[in-house]
Amino acid sequence: MDIATGLSLLAQATGIVKDLREIDKSFDAAAIKAQMADLYSTLADVKIALSDARETVHDRDQKIKALEDRIAALTSGEACPICTTGRLKVTASKPHPVFEFAGVLERTLKCDSCGHSENHLHDPNGVTKRR
Repeated sequence: MDIATGLSLLAQATGIVKDLREIDKSFDAAAIKAQMADLYSTLADVKIALSDARETVHDRDQKIKALEDRIAALTSGEACPICTTGRLKVTASKPHPVFEFAGVLERTLKCDSCGHSENHLHDPNGVTKRR
């Protein structure tokens, strides 16, 4: 059951309680017992519906967390040009022999999936960019 069903059953239980309050003293005990039985049954259904809803929310929270983790993993680093499934991660970094004065670095990147390795320049100030 979903949350809407649980709320509907709760509204029904509230209606039964209201009916019980309105029962005239002239009603016999059997009518009151029948109303009480309906109330207990409805409240049991509410409890089941809310438990199912809690389970559904928990499952969705887990799926959202797994998707967020997957998105984070897929968006960190460049895609591997060889296998296209892995991400290139920096494994080494050293100053560039010519442009070290400008903060340019030579970085070695390695794919976390297939092991492919390549070198890239890291130029935070744009010194090596063509004009």
